[in-house]
Amino acid sequence: MDTTTKTTSPLVPLATAALGGLAVGALTSFAQGWLPFALQSLANSSGSWSAAAFLPALLATRRWVGVAAGVLALAAMVLGYDLASVLRGYSASVGMTLFWLTAAVTVGPVLGLGAESLRRRGAFAPWGVGVLCGVLIGEGVYGFLYVLETTSPVYWALSITGGGALLVWACLLRFPGVRPVLTAVAVTAVTATAFVFVYSGNPLRWWF
Repeated sequence: MDTTTKTTSPLVPLATAALGGLAVGALTSFAQGWLPFALQSLANSSGSWSAAAFLPALLATRRWVGVAAGVLALAAMVLGYDLASVLRGYSASVGMTLFWLTAAVTVGPVLGLGAESLRRRGAFAPWGVGVLCGVLIGEGVYGFLYVLETTSPVYWALSITGGGALLVWACLLRFPGVRPVLTAVAVTAVTATAFVFVYSGNPLRWWF
């Protein structure tokens, strides 16, 4: 049996991205009514979807597969969410669908390539890790600054902690050189700042 062919086959990461994305999207819709108050924000989280797009791309052994897995996972989440919402008797939001499909083709490739690069310790790993960590930390900061009156601080604290922990782990164990560490920290800071700016300002109102 040729184990090399099985290992390098793009089918596993792509199928994982597609099926996992559908499942995460559907669960997101249902979880909006299931989760306890402390974790309700998980079902409305950009960070959780970004992480779910990042994970299947870790299985990729080729760059194009990582990119495709990131895009496919996010697009499948949109489809899964819309289908589950319709089954629950709600109409799908055109604005939300367009927003996440846009994210699928813009942020998805960065997350996917970053995950694939992180697995093989490639040069793009600090950028991909920085984007994911920035989304997690930025969303947590946004939660504390803007929606704390109507949400629990628990999830926002977990989001910031998770982003920070991933950043430290990657810097210490995956790319411990000075330049990649500085790159990852800088990308994290820029992404987190941009996230807070976009989510707290007027641009989002164009989508909803």
